[in-house]
Amino acid sequence: MINHTSDFLKKVCNQIKYKKIHNDIKTELLGHIDEIKAEYMNNGMSDSEAEKKAIKQMGSPDDIGKELNKTHKPKIEWSIVLLIGLMSAISGGVLYFLSKDIAYQSSTNISISHYFTYLLIGIIGGAIFYFFDYTKLEKYSLHLFIITNIFLFLSNWFPTINGNPYITIGSFIINPITISIPILLISFSGLLIKWGNENLKNMLKLIGLSIVSIFMCLTNSSLANPILLGTGFLVMFTVSIMNKNFQGNRVKSLLLIYGINIGGGLIALVFTFISYSYRYQRILSFFQPSSDPNGSGYLYLTIKKLLSGAKLLGEGAGLHFATENSGFGLTLPLSNSEFIFTYIVSAFGWIAGIGLILIIMLTILRMTLTIGKINTIYGKYISSSIVTLFTLQIISNILMNLGLFPIIGISLPIISYGGTNFIVSMALVGLMLGIYRRKDLVLSNNLYE
Repeated sequence: MINHTSDFLKKVCNQIKYKKIHNDIKTELLGHIDEIKAEYMNNGMSDSEAEKKAIKQMGSPDDIGKELNKTHKPKIEWSIVLLIGLMSAISGGVLYFLSKDIAYQSSTNISISHYFTYLLIGIIGGAIFYFFDYTKLEKYSLHLFIITNIFLFLSNWFPTINGNPYITIGSFIINPITISIPILLISFSGLLIKWGNENLKNMLKLIGLSIVSIFMCLTNSSLANPILLGTGFLVMFTVSIMNKNFQGNRVKSLLLIYGINIGGGLIALVFTFISYSYRYQRILSFFQPSSDPNGSGYLYLTIKKLLSGAKLLGEGAGLHFATENSGFGLTLPLSNSEFIFTYIVSAFGWIAGIGLILIIMLTILRMTLTIGKINTIYGKYISSSIVTLFTLQIISNILMNLGLFPIIGISLPIISYGGTNFIVSMALVGLMLGIYRRKDLVLSNNLYE
């Protein structure tokens, strides 16, 4: 005996290339067939006749399958791919010129071969996360969050470079903080879905977990990372509370979240300034760089000198200065990482710098618009955390390079030279593109109504 429904569903799915969605489509279609079939049976038809009539009413299985294939076909956000590719190309070009700059060769320690290795690993990492089913992470959110915090705690005993812990694998240096922050934000996305409701106890639980993570970051790294993490948590809390599914009092919840976090942040700042006096001196030098021109104020004065001598196009005055031994001296430390934007402006002109800012802004805009197209709450939360992290890094780094923000040790994503930061950034872009790729793989309950 032929099972007409099974044969119909099989023909529909034969037209749909993405096999992982087949079971969901079969369930959805079967539900509609059963509804129509029940109506016919209520009018006196037999089971077999009602089934045939219902299937006929559904229409051609080939046509339905082709339409569903278009609707639920994985999609690539090509604009983001092209913009990230352009940023990577700019990064490689600038780093190549920087590596050939005589004044900077002895201090920047740029290896073009290492850069291409980072680029290759970053592309592979991005591709892996692009094809990875991110929904599998949600049920392990609490486990990931706890394990990452334990890892942060243990990193207090790792060797350090400039106050930041690191792990060496061969000739490569890995910063555990750079890896931990995205994992904490991503795992926090799952916790928001689990506990981010009107229940005060659950909200306090989330606040407590976020504070623990910020404290872990604060004890073993620069001030920049706790600020990034804390701001990321605040944005995610805000997105969760403003979500249409939130059932609690939005104003009270926002006041609670911001009050506790801002108050805790101020206490943390006092603690860190007391415990690490050099951080206080760095902040003070931002307002009075001339008070310590050869110490903590040197970078602020150097940035000001380079930018004031920059041209609209081409190498500006002050990019190099003479020394007794080599004839050239380094005017700007970390010009390949934290201060690469200042180098770009001073070496290639303001037009190049403004052009780069426009490309970066367009990238962030495209990423932000992409969030609105994602259908799942979990996907929206993760994407929001990724865009927040990128945006905070970019804004603080650009302002820092323009002398408008204290120097807190944040690199420019994708553009700056650095293995861990570059690879993690590429992986996060891949993850977000993977979330967008699956945006239409969620069936609507009223698809055929």
